[in-house]
Formats: sequence, C-alpha cells, structure tokens
Amino acid sequence: MEVESLSNSEAHRANTSARSWTLVGNLDSPERIGVDRRGLVSVQRGSWSLDWWLRVDEDWIFPSQHGAVRQRLVQGAPVVETVLRVAGGDIVHRVYATRKSSEVLVVEVENQATRPVALAWAVRPYDDLGGGRIDQVELKGDSLYVNGRLGLVSAREPGRMIGGSEGLDPASSLDDENASPNLVSCTQGMASAAVILPLVHGTTLSSYIPLGNALDTPLSGAVPSSAEVVRGWTSHASAASRLVLPAGKIDDLFDASKKSLLLTSTGTDVVPGYGAPPHSGVDEADLFRALVDCGYSSFVREIVIARAKNQDALGAVYHGELDVTSATIIGAGRLLEVSPDPAFTKGIAEFVADGARWILANEDNNARVGLRAAMLILEKAGAHRAAGELAQLIPAAPEAHELDANIDSPIDAVALSRSASELMSVEPAKAFDLLQELIALASPTMNWPSTVDPESKWGTGGAGNDLRVTARFVMALLRMLVDDSSEDLRLGLVWPKEWLGQGVEVHGVPSRFGSVSWAVRWHGDRPALLWEAEDAPDDVLVRIPGLDENFAGLGKSGEELLSPVLVEISDTNNAVGGEEREEPTSGSFT
Repeated sequence: MEVESLSNSEAHRANTSARSWTLVGNLDSPERIGVDRRGLVSVQRGSWSLDWWLRVDEDWIFPSQHGAVRQRLVQGAPVVETVLRVAGGDIVHRVYATRKSSEVLVVEVENQATRPVALAWAVRPYDDLGGGRIDQVELKGDSLYVNGRLGLVSAREPGRMIGGSEGLDPASSLDDENASPNLVSCTQGMASAAVILPLVHGTTLSSYIPLGNALDTPLSGAVPSSAEVVRGWTSHASAASRLVLPAGKIDDLFDASKKSLLLTSTGTDVVPGYGAPPHSGVDEADLFRALVDCGYSSFVREIVIARAKNQDALGAVYHGELDVTSATIIGAGRLLEVSPDPAFTKGIAEFVADGARWILANEDNNARVGLRAAMLILEKAGAHRAAGELAQLIPAAPEAHELDANIDSPIDAVALSRSASELMSVEPAKAFDLLQELIALASPTMNWPSTVDPESKWGTGGAGNDLRVTARFVMALLRMLVDDSSEDLRLGLVWPKEWLGQGVEVHGVPSRFGSVSWAVRWHGDRPALLWEAEDAPDDVLVRIPGLDENFAGLGKSGEELLSPVLVEISDTNNAVGGEEREEPTSGSFT
C-alpha cells in the first residue's frame, strides 16, 4: 500500500474516523484519554497520538484507513477493543487506564488470528482534533521518548524504529531495512516514528503510556490486566441503580452509561469531556443530577465539599472561568433530596446562603433552579426565615426546553438529549420518541459525539465523546422508570411495545421517596406490578401510566394486578388467551 507524505496541515487526515472517540480513564486520576473509532489513542492533546499498524504477509494494513474495523467495550466498562479481521482471525487492539506505581494507559494487541503478524506502534504529530507537534522522538531500549519525556514503554524491546520528519511519513519506509535511526528530530514540529515488533499467533503484546505526573517518575510493579480493570469498574458501578430490561440496545446503553458517567468526576469537579465548546452551568447541574439519580451520591458530596471550601468572599464558586454557584447548589439540593443528612445539611447551610445571595445579584440560566434548591436546603437546615424570604425572590418557571422539530444534518446530540430529559416528566410520549432517536445515534462503544452525522453516526463537531449526552440519557431513562417530580410516585411513564409480555425489574433508583424498586411480571395479558419505596409515606399513590393509566396503588410497598393490555404479546410463554391466572404471589427485590 502506498502512503503519501503528509504536510503539517494535512497530517490529521490520516485519521479518517472524524470527530468520534471513546473516553477511558481511572477514577484515581483526572486524566481522560480519547480512543478514536479505529484505535488511534490521543495521548497528549495538542502534541501527539499513538496509532497502530499491522504487517500481514507482505502487506501493511492501516486500521485508520481500513474498512473492516469494528469496535466494542468490554462488559460496558471503559476498556476499548478495536478489532481487525485479518490473517485468518481477529487482531484485537485494547486500551484502558489503570495504575502501575502511578497512572498509566495500557495499549495492547492480541493476535487471535492463525498466522503471525508484525505490529508497529506509530507516534504521530497530531491528536484526535487534528493539531499537534512533535519536535523529537528517541528510542532507548524498550522506551520511546517524545519531546524529551517518556512516552511509551514496550513489554518487549522493538527490533527497529522508522523515522519521519518535515512531512515524510514513516509509513512510506516501513520495509526499508536501512531506515533504522534511534533519534528523529524536526524543527517544524512534524517528527514521527514507528517501532516494529513481532506478534505471533496466540500472544498479546502489551505496552504502557505514563500519564500525568507519572511522566517524570519511575514506574514499577505489575500492570493490572484488562479483566481486572473490568471487574473494578463493575464494582464501582455496583452502587448504581440496576435495571433488568428486555434484551436490546437500551439495556446495553444504560449499563455502559452508568459506568462512563463516573468519568465526569475528577474528585473536585465535573468535566463533560474535551473538544466541545465551553460547557455551561446548566450542563454541570445536569451532570450532578445524573450522578445522584444513578446512585453516585458520594461523588457529588465530595465535589460539593471541595467547592464549598473554594467559595469566594462574595459567595461565588468558579470552575475555571465558569460560574458554577447555581450548579453546585443544585447538585447539593438533589443529593439531600434523595439522601437526607441533617449534619451535612447544616454544614453547608452557610455556603448555600452565601451562594444564594450571589445568584440573586448575578442571575444565570440556572438561577431559578439554584435558588429553589437553596431555599429547600435552608428550610431543612432550620433557617426558616431565610428560606421564606428566598422563596419570594425565586423567578417564575420557564417552559420546558423543546427541540426544534426541523432538525438539520448534523444532529445536535446535546440538544436532543436535553429535550428528552426535560420533557420526560411533562410529555413522556414525546420525550420517549426523542430518546429513541438518541439511542439510534449511539456509537458501537455506547456513547455520543456532540454533533452526529445521521448516516454515518460519526461526530462532526464538538466532543467526540460528550458525557453531557450520556448524563441526560441516564436522566431521561431513569425518569421514565421512576418519576418523583410530583406528589405521586410514577413508575413506567412510557412502556415500549417491545417490552409487552416481557419481565422488567428496576432496582435501587434514588428518589425523594427513598430508594425505589419495582418489577412487572406477566400473567397472560395482565401485568402484575410489585413495588417498594423505602421512605415513601404510607399514603403515597403509586401510578404506572405507561401500562395502566387508571391504576393507583397505595403505600410504600405493594403488589397488584393491572388491567389487561389489549395488544398481542409475541412471547409464546406469555401468550394472550391463556387460562386465567391467580393473584400474583409475593416477591422481593433481593
């Protein structure tokens, strides 16, 4: 395959995956790395990326330009596998973040094919947004140094390095046995290099990239395997709500989304990804609410505490240059709504009161929601007079945001997800239509770019993996299943036709009625509802309008048969027209 030399302005064109990537990271670190749809790893934004090339028999194959590439997550965790079908089987490229003695990114290739191949790690002077600069690449033993800093450590010492500079791409010299320097430099910032290693059948070749402070510290200790990292993410996600939905994309999306949602937290802030236009306070508020609604209250609590400590003398809180006072109070309000904590409430009361004064003098798009959250927190803290005064100053509620019906290509996934989440409580049928459209746009690695081409489903602008969309997908789906926005506890606002006759279970969704769990089981054409809301009042009304708009159950727990559903059920084990069933037997959620 002939590869032309690339000028600096054209270098990014070798990455044909457009603006789409999947974020990987470790919860012990704020580092977030993008892996594009073909396995290109954007190691240092604005500097360099790591590509992978394969020699199969006599030909070099470049995944960035190859058509037969597919991608997936491992069990919904931020462990990205890019798979190329060649040499009588699969070559699997895998990327994940973990800890060695410090933060590292593991990049490995497993040969599941029937023949040996050669693997080239390629250091490229661009990132997944296009721009980049490399002045020097040097090979020392098993390590590549990029711009004088440790960039890649290989588990095996490379046989040789191919260099490129001033627009000469090393891909054009891969078979040149004489081209094997240990140092490549370029005054134009266009140095690049590829190191070549053998990869026999049935083996895995692992390398790692130090991240953050690890760039300047020695690395030691064993690297956790991808299976260990997947188990770790599964353990983290065990605190989240658990859904047992009929098999399909919506179930897979929720499982992956509740794990990747944790990547928004850096310990003291929330960050929706990189590559998008500057995010807003509304975005941050939604990230907080999604984390709480999913069951990650402890993450939000730590961020609220960190921000309260950094509140300025005027009552404002900033994340960089962004005023996040309202967003932080909204996050605290939702946290205390679903997880009441009198001591914590009193502990942040002064922070909230000072923040409310700032919001009144400096209104933003979050002002009404932020002030209402502040009022409720002050009321819970016993500051009744201050809460009453604040109640008189809260602006009137605006109408729910609705997406323009005339959606042009490309589709704004951020706006689409926002409409779905905001409309779910007030117009659930319309919101579910938007949610279905959003689901159809999800990538094979279960995420969304900021804007999406409706045909290719690749990103066309903004972030290649926008966690604002993930957060609002989670919010919309959980609100569809458990809505605590009114006096009644509403379950199943919409019931997809594909779910008719299928069992559904919802476990541990946080709400102002406490942790809510419910299940639907079928008895012929009649669904049976079993529910439990831990902290709901004894006289709470429970409704499930998506299945039976006339049903009203009473109490924090119960079990009732609903009205027959006059739709043919395809499941042969639950076919309509069977003999009449008895009342449902008692069940539990354990």
